[in-house]
Amino acid sequence: MKNYIISTVFFTILFFCSCSKEEALPTDPIVDQGGETWTAGKIDNYIRDEFIKTYNIEIKYKWSPFEINYNRTLVPPQEKRVIPVLTAVRDIWMKPYETVAGKDFLKKYSISKFLLVGSAEYNNNGTVVLGTAVGGKKIVLYVVNDFELSKKAEVVQMLHTIHHEYAHILHQHIHYPQTWRGISTRWYTQSWINTPPTTANSQGFVSSYAKSAEQEDFVETIAYLLVEGQEAFETLIKNNADVASTFRLKESIVIQYYKDVFNIDFRKLQEEVKKSIDLLTTPKTT
Repeated sequence: MKNYIISTVFFTILFFCSCSKEEALPTDPIVDQGGETWTAGKIDNYIRDEFIKTYNIEIKYKWSPFEINYNRTLVPPQEKRVIPVLTAVRDIWMKPYETVAGKDFLKKYSISKFLLVGSAEYNNNGTVVLGTAVGGKKIVLYVVNDFELSKKAEVVQMLHTIHHEYAHILHQHIHYPQTWRGISTRWYTQSWINTPPTTANSQGFVSSYAKSAEQEDFVETIAYLLVEGQEAFETLIKNNADVASTFRLKESIVIQYYKDVFNIDFRKLQEEVKKSIDLLTTPKTT
């Protein structure tokens, strides 16, 4: 009983102390919560016309510390990189799906926001984060400040990240087939960072990161087939003949998943992605 009384008295004292304060509440708007105003420029108009009006997708390129990992050193995106990045997103991710699956596909299986970060996120274990899918609705894109449309390798890397993360969003809506389970279970490991790409390939994985988990293996395979392309996949199989059947099985499951679940011809989607990459990265002649 004594403890209860003491606790009550202590609470009452604190309550009256806190109520006795007469400090005025701050009136300045909080940054990122209505506290910023700016005149819309070329980038904002591009985002409005190409993403907000058509797909209701928010693009956040102005720096916001509230939506990134505050335990990491990250930098804002350079404004000159924003439109080239978004052009690649539109032409190499959005348009191929729209062409093959119809205009409503990206609205049904939607992304509500892209957040752009200038640098990569470096983890303590030596891994580098190039993109994340958050809650099945938001994609964070890193290393924006290294992006140039004239450098095909950088375009492929970023669009691999986007197709990887979007594949996560798709399987979060409708899970990938049970037949995927058990194909490579013995090789999955949290220490995938220690596996060289050639070793991962020899075990039936398109990348070292595919070894990190079953779902990562699934989306990495999708992204590889779409962005690196069928020719690269065939070369991968040729160079790793001992696990050719593993690669073929994974390929067939991906193709069937897209057909059965989304009524998408995966081969046509591959063709559209390749066409878009080639068109966007080929130097324009004057």
